[in-house]
Amino acid sequence: MISRFVNVPSEPIALSAIEHIAKYLPRAMKDGNDIEAREAVAYGSTTAEHSMEHAMSAYHYDLPHGAGLIMISNEFYRLFVERHACDGQFIKMARAMGMKDADKPEDFLTALTDLQKACGVDNLKMRDYGIRKEECDTLARNARETMGGLFAANPCEMSHEDCAGIFERAYR
Repeated sequence: MISRFVNVPSEPIALSAIEHIAKYLPRAMKDGNDIEAREAVAYGSTTAEHSMEHAMSAYHYDLPHGAGLIMISNEFYRLFVERHACDGQFIKMARAMGMKDADKPEDFLTALTDLQKACGVDNLKMRDYGIRKEECDTLARNARETMGGLFAANPCEMSHEDCAGIFERAYR
């Protein structure tokens, strides 16, 4: 949805995936046997790329993939919201997540935080998975060196310093 390469056919698919995740993930978290919810989440999860999380799990093998994404997501998206890189897209995503009156990009950050709370994952901490704050620069370097091509899809330039800063601000 926020890719530089979003286009007419990809946008509705991305919005549908976001809507499914927002609607069904809390349900799937409450009842892992809810097949309808799990199918909807599986559909929604096929549309994302996450080079920064892969850098985290490259050094911390026990880090569950979703946990890494959750821990950095707010700060990752905040960078683009603050730079007004794609305000309209963030508003559309907030609306897809159930905020029908969303009218500013920051509403997406609110919707994301609300989803994390609804799923009971809003208190995940990097240090609980053995990640140290001193590693932020190393993680940023790994993400950019091993999956640098994915950064080209970002809605605006994201430097090494930006990447390291996201890890640092997300660290708890």
